[in-house]
Amino acid sequence: MTQVNATINDSNQARDEQPAPLNPQGYSRIQPTAELIGLHHQTLRRWWKADKFPKPININGIPMFRNSDILRFIENQQSVSEGV
Repeated sequence: MTQVNATINDSNQARDEQPAPLNPQGYSRIQPTAELIGLHHQTLRRWWKADKFPKPININGIPMFRNSDILRFIENQQSVSEGV
């Protein structure tokens, strides 16, 4: 039983920690990107179709966002909210 409790505690700690920063050369799927931005994944889909968010690229049939595009979007949103 101690083994199971240790595993549960480790997984709870992982959820409480901040996510690792995005590697600018990497790619991200829709759901994690939507969570990072603070949107529902369907809202994110509507945004890229309306040119409010960078469009994903297709990698082996899976829509993936370039992390550099996500980081640029976040940076632009922060500068707009700061009034820069």
